[in-house]
Amino acid sequence: MSPILARRRAALRLGSVVLAVSLATGACTYETRDLQVSLPATAQSSFIYDAEGRLITTFRGEQHRRSLDSLDEAPRILQDAIVAIEDERFWQHQGVDVRALLRAARSNIAVDGVFQGGSTITQQYVGRAFLDRTEITVSRKIEEIALALQLERAYTKEFILLQYLNTVNFGEGAYGVLTAAREYFDKELDELTLAESALLAGLIQAPSARNPYENRPSAIQRREAVLERMLANDWITDKEFEQARTEPLRLAPRVATLEEEYEYGYFVEEVRQWILTDQRFGSTPEERVQLLFEGGLHIYTTLRPDVQRSAEAALATILPWEGGPSAAIVVIRNDTGHVEAMVGGRDFFGEAASARFNLATQGGRQPGSGFKPFVLTAALEQGIQMSALYPAPAAIELPIPGLEETWEVSNFSDVGGGGLLTLREALVRSINTVYAQLMAEVTPEAGVGMAQRLGVASPLQPVLAAVLGSEDVTVLDMAVAYSTLARRGIYVRPTMVTRVTRLDGTVLYEHEPHSTRVLDSRIADEMTDVMTEVVEAGTGRRAALAERQVAGKTGTAENFVDAGFTGYTPQYTTAVWVGFPDAQIPMEPPTTERDVTGGSYPAEIFQLVMADIHEGLGPRPFAASVPTTTTTQYPPVVEVPSVIDLPREEAENAIEEAYLDVRVSEVVRAGVEPGTVVNQIPRATELASGGSAVIIEVVVEPPEPQPAPQPAEVPEGEESGTEQRSEDEGQPPGDGQNDAEADQ
Repeated sequence: MSPILARRRAALRLGSVVLAVSLATGACTYETRDLQVSLPATAQSSFIYDAEGRLITTFRGEQHRRSLDSLDEAPRILQDAIVAIEDERFWQHQGVDVRALLRAARSNIAVDGVFQGGSTITQQYVGRAFLDRTEITVSRKIEEIALALQLERAYTKEFILLQYLNTVNFGEGAYGVLTAAREYFDKELDELTLAESALLAGLIQAPSARNPYENRPSAIQRREAVLERMLANDWITDKEFEQARTEPLRLAPRVATLEEEYEYGYFVEEVRQWILTDQRFGSTPEERVQLLFEGGLHIYTTLRPDVQRSAEAALATILPWEGGPSAAIVVIRNDTGHVEAMVGGRDFFGEAASARFNLATQGGRQPGSGFKPFVLTAALEQGIQMSALYPAPAAIELPIPGLEETWEVSNFSDVGGGGLLTLREALVRSINTVYAQLMAEVTPEAGVGMAQRLGVASPLQPVLAAVLGSEDVTVLDMAVAYSTLARRGIYVRPTMVTRVTRLDGTVLYEHEPHSTRVLDSRIADEMTDVMTEVVEAGTGRRAALAERQVAGKTGTAENFVDAGFTGYTPQYTTAVWVGFPDAQIPMEPPTTERDVTGGSYPAEIFQLVMADIHEGLGPRPFAASVPTTTTTQYPPVVEVPSVIDLPREEAENAIEEAYLDVRVSEVVRAGVEPGTVVNQIPRATELASGGSAVIIEVVVEPPEPQPAPQPAEVPEGEESGTEQRSEDEGQPPGDGQNDAEADQ
């Protein structure tokens, strides 16, 4: 028997089988699987939200989808357009249109086809949801018919059409009408015209062949066929038909998946990379990629849009010149460790080759004198007093352990040297020669070890020059380490994501706050006290906030190639770096209008960011004002009570009765009664100074997700050698030629 004759006989057999199955299912039950309606295994876009529950953007691969929650969200003209062309008797039949199947069978015989056409919307849905889509056999068609009849008995027409509208393929990787409307017209469903609705409906039968980006004539021809069926069914008027068939086809710009633009690019990219590298989201890179781009994740982040916008605006205000230095900024909320803002450069979607290099987290740059507080902290822990006196010459040579050569160190040119200075005075004025001697006494191992304890994650070599910032660290590192000092010696792991769930609500990740005391609170208080003076009277004067205490430290690398300022209030820590993104280029005239030090642009950016995000927050002094003499009197030490699982009010009372202060951080936690304390910092039974703060995390109701915003239409640093002269010190502000000195 010839293949053509075999196909014709199979098609005739199918026609008789269809009629038999359709009649039989009314009198008996067809033996098939239990039918449980669920979304098919179509790739799902993942969604990333800010801290307020608003959608930032989606992560989508070659296939993506957004789903309707109710059929009422789809305009009637769109429903009618799809029903008219795909299954015009959808509202009358019981799952199978026998006339359409028999007509399709006859047509297949005429063209030597096999089992094509005739499927109702219900059949199309069950075929995709429950059957092998690649199999084209009589048995598959029979099972499709049986499942369609079973589905129609179990569910309403409205429910079935909703599932269909959410899962049908429109091409361009778009699954579901919501995604298709955005993909082709950059519109929400209620914004579609009749002609646009008809075009989308016409794509379903052959989305690739009728892709309007590649075959406009075919797409327009199919659009007219849809309009004709709508007119024939009296679902539109003659006037509406004429207007729609002649409406120009205006498509949204075709944007490749990897070229989509969205807000907060550096923050979003950091979250994306975290998921792609964390084995909790898959044991292989391939599994993690598939989960992120096709797994329908909901990713809830710590990003606060108002804080992020403040950081971005500060960069644009202080460094408005294209082609000049750029900046990186990280803002951490002290009580939670949440990264609420991250700026990694001027424009993540810019044209520069280094635009997508995150200056806040990648590569690291020299912190300059911003590293000195870590060494001073190690010295205090070893029992060296803040009031200890050290020679402060303009230049000094120190032996390098294990080597014959010496380390030559000099102060910033405008500082000079001579006499004796206390460690406190030397930090406020940022005297290199004093801190070089201190590093030798403390040992490089202890100095860099303290930086790592406080939160610096970048690899550090235990060398003498580290005290002057020779070791590259990231801006995030600096923010984390200084925030540990702000918390009086308690390290809290920074986080940018609070929760990750699947589309069905299954929790894949939930941030569990972890805190560790890494430094005695009294030493942290001393460091805060001396760095407050750095801002009030030292190199960080431009970082000062009106009527608010600020502690911080400037840092400038040798030859002005890197400049930074990191500082904190009781509420927030912000780290700022300024430099050229592509290379370590000296920031001095004529390249820049002045010598760029940590006390100039970085401190000014810090001041703008912190002034903005503290607006509306009540002034709060640091926990303790610590004298700096050797006769320092400290508050009494008390034991922290256990308040986890207590109601908020009861927990606050217990803490206050222990003569401790209470700070409340609100968190969302599934399955926990709102108002319950789920974590505390410090932990129960730890010792703390009387009057110091205990942070409690209290469960609140989760925010309701907001509608998706409309998407926007529309550097790599080089490692350097050992630093010899990184400084920020200078004289009081002056005019004209003295401006550069004032910035240092």
